[in-house]
Amino acid sequence: MKRQFLKTKKIVGEATSYSSMNYEDGVISFENQYRILREHLRLCGIGFGVPHDFFELGELLLNKWVNEIEKAGFIKGSTDDIRLALKSEFINTAAKPYCKVRINFPKLIERGDVRFIDLFAGIGGFHQALHSVGARCVFASEWDKNARITYEANYRHISPNLFEDDYRFFNSDINDARPEDIPDFDICCGGFPCQAFSIAGLKRGFEDTRGTLFFNIANIVRYKKSIGRAPKVLFLENVKGLKMHDKGKTLEVILGTLHELGYEYRYEVLNAKYFGVPQNRERLFIIAWDKEQIPNADFRFPYGIDEDGNTIFAKSELEERAMKTTLSDIFEPVETIDPSFTISDRMWIGHQERKKRNRENGKGFGYSLFKPCAPYCSTISARYWKDGSEILIDQSDRSLNPRKLTPVEAGRLQGYNIEGNGWANRNTKLKTHEQEPFVIAVSKKEAYHQFGNSVAVPVIKRLAQEIFKQLID
Repeated sequence: MKRQFLKTKKIVGEATSYSSMNYEDGVISFENQYRILREHLRLCGIGFGVPHDFFELGELLLNKWVNEIEKAGFIKGSTDDIRLALKSEFINTAAKPYCKVRINFPKLIERGDVRFIDLFAGIGGFHQALHSVGARCVFASEWDKNARITYEANYRHISPNLFEDDYRFFNSDINDARPEDIPDFDICCGGFPCQAFSIAGLKRGFEDTRGTLFFNIANIVRYKKSIGRAPKVLFLENVKGLKMHDKGKTLEVILGTLHELGYEYRYEVLNAKYFGVPQNRERLFIIAWDKEQIPNADFRFPYGIDEDGNTIFAKSELEERAMKTTLSDIFEPVETIDPSFTISDRMWIGHQERKKRNRENGKGFGYSLFKPCAPYCSTISARYWKDGSEILIDQSDRSLNPRKLTPVEAGRLQGYNIEGNGWANRNTKLKTHEQEPFVIAVSKKEAYHQFGNSVAVPVIKRLAQEIFKQLID
């Protein structure tokens, strides 16, 4: 920024937020605030005329940023810690060792101008992730009545627009949603159900998706493109088996449709166990971008995060570098867990006998038993409420039958920040994910069902960060 520009500006009032500050002839954008602060701290650091030409403006901006960060609780630390962290970030010097502060700049920016829609929303795993990088939800759709209860209980305070005007923008059946009634958006999120498509004859692409729920996504995107308001990015999730579903034809049609709509794409299978949650959960992700709005782009998938929260882009580094977890990271204190979560003698005997029979028949199916010190467990499913067989916690050290996860623990296994009765491990690394607090608003049965159907939030969150960095910023 030119010094002359800085000299001519005069402050006329309080800033309304750190994303824009009021001045006589307009506002200072976030980007320009960043430049001013960086130069201000650099000049102060080298003693270049204190106060230098725009010292007053620099200090005002610095104080506003510190106050807003402190008030919003984006990062932890005292006022001095936050100042040191900002200085470290802006002028690339090492913060003092005691300054354990990490700045989430995507969240700090509060990209209210980036809008997303949340299709097949479930309990809002995508909402959690996109909100964490400052995007704004303008439309959501979920047909399950209990999931809708959970969704509203957790997102009404951050996206009240969805629930106003008789739930105009919180759709209950995507088949009834008219594309022309959906607000314009930049990112389409959706974990759509996996269905076989009709690919009879020579047809390919968009027409082949009719009668499936993926068609709803394609139809909305097609309409928005037809009126010149195409979304920039499509952020889609599905089960790993989609790659081979219907001998690979289903994925072929999906990718052909994206190509027909003018989107470049990349897809990859990611595992939640490399993103700081103790669950072996593989899911397929498709990231697509509009080639007209984002030309000559590419997308590198994050494959995990390390102990310091840095992104790992190389598969070969995962086993060595990925954040280490233990299953006990998600546990509530043992003294708070109701005895009803310990399975009965009858059920435990039934699990063991069933597993023995299956093994003898070569099926290999049965219960899975994990010790608290296990690095991760198997994938939690929507049927977990029935008997908990896929994830049983060993309690033999207390001479007890195995127990099921509590609903709170099941939610934490997917990366949701649920306080419940507290944490058995107060230093659990799961707290570093810094998700929005989450409440369980339904019965135990429904909670298990919802968490089993959910995405693993830390995976979605890291993908959202990379979408912003690689495709939108």
